[in-house]
Amino acid sequence: MAIEGKHLKFDPNTEAFQMRAQLKKMENCRKQWFERWSWLLEESQEALDKANAIRREAAANLPQVAVKAEDTKSLKPVPITSTGVIGWLASRPDCQLEIYSSWMYKPPIRLPDTWDHPDYMGKQ
Repeated sequence: MAIEGKHLKFDPNTEAFQMRAQLKKMENCRKQWFERWSWLLEESQEALDKANAIRREAAANLPQVAVKAEDTKSLKPVPITSTGVIGWLASRPDCQLEIYSSWMYKPPIRLPDTWDHPDYMGKQ
């Protein structure tokens, strides 16, 4: 595009010529890259193969961790009781909850009753 005064002049022939030149440059660069740098692809593949071999060797030397398969717990059969559901699940040995110690290390101290304080109503 050329600027004439304040108006832009669009020349489609110039634009088409520049586009063809740009496409030719891109094609030449693509061919040159493969001629000049294709060895990098082989080098990176060799490095990746070596790294994978080292990983496999290290994994073979590490101790294996046995993962315990999780049991599928079933809630059936539901007992027929007057309360329906309350309390029956914890009675099953496979569904019992873990018991932890109390989260309170010291029981709370009861605050003294204000009525027992001799100066509650003030000194007379």
